[in-house]
Amino acid sequence: MEEQRQRHQRIVLVPCPFQGHINPMLQLGSILHSKGFSITIAHTQFNFPNTLNHPNFNFLPIVDDFSNCNVSSVNFIDVISGFNSNCKAPLQELMAQMMEAKE
Repeated sequence: MEEQRQRHQRIVLVPCPFQGHINPMLQLGSILHSKGFSITIAHTQFNFPNTLNHPNFNFLPIVDDFSNCNVSSVNFIDVISGFNSNCKAPLQELMAQMMEAKE
């Protein structure tokens, strides 16, 4: 019964869109998928994974609006802060839509 319940659980992974973060998150998703979880990758438009390499995952873009954030900024803290600010509301909306669709 527990195994059957686990097979219907969804995990949403939100990788940081910078080099070195997306591939490990996809690898984690593959491991979790092999354990029976349904995987959704919420990704930014700034840097998104190749969906063809992971046909069992559901990919949902988050509007990141990086035009309002200077990605080439020397101050990495400002870039991360801009990323967090720009993606917070779209991610919350995406999660709410997923929960409504589940009901």
